[in-house]
Amino acid sequence: MTMSKLRSSSFTGLATMMMLVLLSIVAPVSAATEAEAAEITQEYDRLQRLWLSEMRLAPDARARELIAQKQPDPAEFAARLKKLLSRDLAHEWTLKYGTWLLEYDRAIKTGSQRALLNAVQNHHLRSSMLGPFCVAMVQLNDSGELAPAGKLPIRSQGMKLLEQIKQTNPNVEVQGQAALALSMMLGSLGDDPRIMAQRIENLREAIIKSADVRIGNTSVAEMARDELFRINHLSKGRTAPDIVGKDSGGRPIRLDDFRGKVVMLVFWSSWDPQAAKALELLRESVAKHVDDAFVMLGVNRDALLNLRALEADRIVTWRNFSDPSQIAAKQYRVSSWPYCMVLDQQGAIQYKGAVGSFAGAVVDDLLTAKKE
Repeated sequence: MTMSKLRSSSFTGLATMMMLVLLSIVAPVSAATEAEAAEITQEYDRLQRLWLSEMRLAPDARARELIAQKQPDPAEFAARLKKLLSRDLAHEWTLKYGTWLLEYDRAIKTGSQRALLNAVQNHHLRSSMLGPFCVAMVQLNDSGELAPAGKLPIRSQGMKLLEQIKQTNPNVEVQGQAALALSMMLGSLGDDPRIMAQRIENLREAIIKSADVRIGNTSVAEMARDELFRINHLSKGRTAPDIVGKDSGGRPIRLDDFRGKVVMLVFWSSWDPQAAKALELLRESVAKHVDDAFVMLGVNRDALLNLRALEADRIVTWRNFSDPSQIAAKQYRVSSWPYCMVLDQQGAIQYKGAVGSFAGAVVDDLLTAKKE
């Protein structure tokens, strides 16, 4: 081969390689498909059902503790779903899976939440499929992150978007679901009478426009009735409804009998998300206030034998209402687990929310005020 032919051959090979590299850079990433998204969420649902079955059939507390460590992590599936959806959120079918992320991804970053809200703002504001996403927006959470300069906090952005959906979406049922979600989100702003009035007005709109719409295993009308009950009976400063039942030993127990003490009332089960951490925090609270006018009361939905085993193994160190049929939980409209309330010495609600430092601080303040 002559030198000129060698140079020509080398140039041709180099040109081909450069073209392949260029094509790999500019070639579009394949679009996400609904089938790929469905495969991810269905896999999680299947594994979660299997895990719950194992938990309920566990023979003892030790076995349950080991099984609990194997709970499917929604974050793993959420990461795959976010990667898939990040290719293109303009398709209407992505609303269903954005809803899944808000409901299941407990560690979702505000940037991901904001991307979902922006996609609705830019592409789906008039979609007839938007209703379930509106209701899932109740889960928006800044996780302690500060909003970027010039941006609203994520829940404020969500409430502003819900107002816009109510005004611009042509589907009356979507408007009603947006009104329901807005009422629920306003509840996090406190119990000011003006906020209460806004919440009630939005609930009225939700019932008028979308009462029969199904949301999971319930309906808009049922959710609106629950919100009205929370406003009238479970707001801060209201006297907590009495609970009458039996503990794990079959002995009668009644909430009102603990007036005069600060009460931490916790609705829980051994298969709750982050159950092990929550139970650890509750044990610490019991130990910290052992000499104070304080009582921890659980409302537990495990099978009775499971609850007895947990107490026998000292995993649970406080008295519990045994509530496997969730009668008390339904009375209190509990929708997230574990759920905590702190009641003052007169039985009035002073805190409602997650188990953790905020609940503990309210207990400390109530006990300190009593001593003074």
